[in-house]
Amino acid sequence: MKIYLIRHGDPDYANDTLTDRGHREAEALVVYLKAENIQQVVSSPLGRARDTARYTAESLGLEVSVEAWMTELSLRIDSEVRRSAWDIHGHVMRNPEYLRDPSTLERIPDMPVGPVRDVLDEIRRNSDRFLASLGYVRDGGVYHIEKRSDRKIAVFAHGGFGLSWLSILLEIPLPLMWSGFFLHTSSVTQILFDERSDNLATPRCLMIGALPHLFAASLKPGTAGVQANYT
Repeated sequence: MKIYLIRHGDPDYANDTLTDRGHREAEALVVYLKAENIQQVVSSPLGRARDTARYTAESLGLEVSVEAWMTELSLRIDSEVRRSAWDIHGHVMRNPEYLRDPSTLERIPDMPVGPVRDVLDEIRRNSDRFLASLGYVRDGGVYHIEKRSDRKIAVFAHGGFGLSWLSILLEIPLPLMWSGFFLHTSSVTQILFDERSDNLATPRCLMIGALPHLFAASLKPGTAGVQANYT
C-alpha cells in the first residue's frame, strides 16, 4: 500500500478555498496522480483541501471520502498572523536541553505542551483506525498486515497536519519533524508500507514535499507558510 500525502493548493485562507494559483496547482496534480494510478481519494473537510482533491477525483471518476480528523491543527500560540506551534523557530525547538531528550516537549519555549500532546494522541488514534480499515493494524512502530493491499491512496490535507501525521507514521519526534521539514502547497509525499515479511509492514518515506507536477507545468513553488528567508 502506498499513501500520497498532498498539501492543498495555494490557499485563500479568508474564504477557505484556493487562489487562482492554487487552482492551477491542483490541475497540474491531476497529470501526475493519473500517471501514478491513484485508486482512492481522501480529503480533509476544509474547503481548500476538498477543492484541491476535486480535480483529481473528477478526472479519475472517483468519490472524495472526507475524514474529519485530517483537518488542519488548531495550535495557535500567539496573536501573530497564522503563527502556530509548528512555526516556532527551529533554533528554539532544537535547543540543547530538548535534544538531550526529544520526548521532553516542556524544554521548548512557547510550546503548548498539553494541547500538542492531545492533538498528537488524537491523530494517532484516528490514524490507527483509518489504517486498520485498510488492513494494517499498528503494533508499536510497525503494522500487522491483516489484509494485504496494493492500493494507492491520495490524501489531501494540510501542512501542520501532514508533518504531524508523518511524525507518527515514521516515528520521528514531532518538534524535529516540524523544524526539519516543509511541505509546499500541492506538494506530494509518498509513504510506502514496506513489506519485508509475510505479515509486517513498516511505513517508509519514498519522497517528501516533492513538486514534479509543478516543474512539468512550468510553475514555480508557492511560498504559503514560509516564515523566513526563501527565494
